[in-house]
Amino acid sequence: MQEAEVSLSVALYYITKGLTKEDVRVSLDGAHIKTGDTIHFDIYGFLSSHNCRKVSGAVDSWQGMYEVDGYQPKVIISSTPGIGDVNITIADGKHLYVESKKGKEKNRSNSEYPLMREAIGQLMTGCQLDDNVVPVVAVPYSEKSYELACRWSQLKQIRLVGIKFMLVHDSEKAEII
Repeated sequence: MQEAEVSLSVALYYITKGLTKEDVRVSLDGAHIKTGDTIHFDIYGFLSSHNCRKVSGAVDSWQGMYEVDGYQPKVIISSTPGIGDVNITIADGKHLYVESKKGKEKNRSNSEYPLMREAIGQLMTGCQLDDNVVPVVAVPYSEKSYELACRWSQLKQIRLVGIKFMLVHDSEKAEII
């Protein structure tokens, strides 16, 4: 699962499960979508397969506002650096600030470890943490990401900051540790 897919799956999960009543903001790195003529992630195909339809934004750009059939909250997709990968306001008024990472790389064992550590570093240095912000690392589910999330969520420094780990199976299932 690629990083853009992880971020979009998190957004769709919160919308389709009724976990937010607010629009969800997703910021994707354009290089994760396409570089030159090489498409790395078929964002149009992904959004279409998840019943998303663009309702505003430039016709020739993947950036813009998308509605999800049958749901009020929209997905607002941009490519804005420094705002986190996904921003969600949940029912209790708290704000999820999510840093997403891709899944295990081909021919590379234990790539989850450095990717998850990078996301933790981004959370620690990239957002204002206060009582209303819940910092979240979102990664595809694997046995290794599950093991790391369980172990690291017990560390005192992770608990003090309040970092949560979201393991994404697909847009239908995600679990927070």
